[in-house]
Amino acid sequence: MPSAGALPAPFITPIHRDCNGVQLPVNKIDTSTLIGLSTDAPNCKIYFTTDGSKPLPFQRKIGGTERTFKYFAPFCLKPGKRTLKAVCVSRDGLLESAVVSKDFNVVDLEKSGTVEGYESTNSNTTLQSFMEESSDGEYNLKPGKVKGAVMKSQSRKRTAPKEAWTDSFYQDPAATGASNEIDQYPPIPDGPFNPTNYSGTQINVWGAPPGLWQGMNASNSMVTIGTGPPAPPYPVQYGFLTEQMIKGLKPKDEAPKSQGVTLSDIRKLMEENTPKPQPPAIEYKPVWKDPPLNPVSPGNDDYQGNILHIFAHMLNMAKSKNSFKRNIGEYRMGKILEAKMEDEGDGYNLNIVFEKPGTQRGTTKKTTQSPIKKTPPVEVKPKTMIPPKETKPKVVLPPPPAAVLKPVEPPKPKPQKKADAYFEKEIENIPCDGTLKPFEPFNAEADAEVLHNAMKGLGTDEESLINVLAYRSSPQRAEIITTYKTMFGKDLVSDIKSETSGNFCEALKGLCLKPAEFDAFMLKNAIKGLGTDEDVLIEILCTRSNAQIQEIKKVYQEKFNKSLEADIIGDTSGHFKKLLVSLLQSNRSDSKEVDRNMANQDAKALYQAGEQKWGTEESQFNKILVSRSFPQLRATFEEYKKISKKDIEDVLTSEFSGDILSGLKTIVRCVKNRFHHFARQLQKTMKGMGTDDSTLIRIIISRCEIDLVQIKEEYKKLTGKSLEQSITDDTTGLYQKVLLALATGGAPPTAK
Repeated sequence: MPSAGALPAPFITPIHRDCNGVQLPVNKIDTSTLIGLSTDAPNCKIYFTTDGSKPLPFQRKIGGTERTFKYFAPFCLKPGKRTLKAVCVSRDGLLESAVVSKDFNVVDLEKSGTVEGYESTNSNTTLQSFMEESSDGEYNLKPGKVKGAVMKSQSRKRTAPKEAWTDSFYQDPAATGASNEIDQYPPIPDGPFNPTNYSGTQINVWGAPPGLWQGMNASNSMVTIGTGPPAPPYPVQYGFLTEQMIKGLKPKDEAPKSQGVTLSDIRKLMEENTPKPQPPAIEYKPVWKDPPLNPVSPGNDDYQGNILHIFAHMLNMAKSKNSFKRNIGEYRMGKILEAKMEDEGDGYNLNIVFEKPGTQRGTTKKTTQSPIKKTPPVEVKPKTMIPPKETKPKVVLPPPPAAVLKPVEPPKPKPQKKADAYFEKEIENIPCDGTLKPFEPFNAEADAEVLHNAMKGLGTDEESLINVLAYRSSPQRAEIITTYKTMFGKDLVSDIKSETSGNFCEALKGLCLKPAEFDAFMLKNAIKGLGTDEDVLIEILCTRSNAQIQEIKKVYQEKFNKSLEADIIGDTSGHFKKLLVSLLQSNRSDSKEVDRNMANQDAKALYQAGEQKWGTEESQFNKILVSRSFPQLRATFEEYKKISKKDIEDVLTSEFSGDILSGLKTIVRCVKNRFHHFARQLQKTMKGMGTDDSTLIRIIISRCEIDLVQIKEEYKKLTGKSLEQSITDDTTGLYQKVLLALATGGAPPTAK
């Protein structure tokens, strides 16, 4: 029995059928036996593994493969010895039960026929899968047709239950040798278990809610179905039916005897149970209204009335005088630093000094150009003889001491202008260089002709594809794509997909996208389908500036007709979801000034919300790390170290875990040294056995025109060898050549 306040462990229950009174041993089941997981605790989630490892609810992917699964409905296991472990987690993720484990020896009755003298006389009813592959590569649940649930004789061929889960993508039935018959399509993919449906909808594989079966009894941790009166069968079973929808169906005695559940009935139930979308809230924009333009201000200590009077006349002057309108609208101004009003007798002089963002008052000298005065011609007068004055002997003074010359600091290099405007919107304008520069002399038509000839006819000249796409800047590649379609009436990306494959194809496709489109497509690929690639969300949203995030959201809406924020809210949860939603608001301060008092207050607030408190106040970390500017955060981290004697990264590691820890540490590392952070990420992609090719391609393409030169320097300090050498050791073939071309830069081999 669990202690007070703890969660009870879940139950693992195999659901056997009554096979002529013969009951299998407790730990032996067949491939058609369903495994059910349940718990006595309300509002809890169950996670499980089938390979004997401990379920990790907050780290479901290990090495890019999903190991821990969330339980939705009963499932089947594949043949062999299987160790099933399950754990129960509260809805808020704060409580976790003990791990319960159970071993099963799963036998495939389709192949063996008998298990220890047991011979089945009842055939299985084949459950049809409703997973179909759409044209864009995503997998959706669609209703399929299922034959009537008619019991077959023992001589008829028995079919194994369909499997609807796999670690890899689904294959075409023609490629796997499957026929187009209903009981063989879709093909059976590989996987450790066979859930009826794990795409989010609960399917009752028995055709009715478990509690409505007559004769179902539980004994010795087994569930058997007795020989009581048969439950009303459902001639058609659809994968999108939920238990609530099944309970809403009429029993057999109330329905017409001539027909069962029809497709129109199911559609009507779906329409009744589908929540209607709420109409979007109407946002009323404030209507701008100019203040009244009075000839004389009220005066008599009415400072508000006088300020409105000044404001109204300044607006009127801006409308009437274009020069004043241009001058006052050109500059970005901060708060008022000084204000002085003087009575000049025939008028009032109002002098206001505003703060200049990024510049401290008094640090720069005011440069004024005095008007050039024309001097009248000087009349030449006749010289008059002046008697010489008596000269006194000059006193020779000792020479002044030599001034000590201070060493002149070399001027800091100005950051070079980037080829694409998207790259100019980085968080901090730190001097940095990319390896990929604009190619000169550039001719879009000539490059389009080279690409067309490289993919024309039999075979492909991959070297020509690399020499053009890997040595042109982003704006140049965009112009080549437009010119290619104009000249040949074909899409360059489609031709590349048909002529290349593998990681080489993925790299070339990434080069054909504009920077904002590339980030938007990476986010879409991370969200779509089963599961979410949280590393991609963290890498892009935690390292991009306000302006870049705004452009990504705009492109995402245009390309996919969906809101990026809504998609992320639907695919994430907990404090990690709150962090990403906060970053999507793109409300980080852009100020370059540092307020030491604010830094000290923020450091104290972080200390009180973390180390000094029992538990962690995550909202305080979210608020400060998302809203403060990078220079301000550096000062905050310095103040925190004075208070806590610990580095902020060590504190985050001790207070957080999972995806929220990765997101916060990414922000902190980018604040400290952005180049070092990306060097660490590149090291992780090529460390150990295997290579994380998708992350390697994403970082090389997104940083090769911004700061890959500095990232390579940090990489060499971190690993002791160059980035080019690591790419050579971990990749091969054309994929290696295109990565080396982007990492090295310079002119293409044919132009040298």
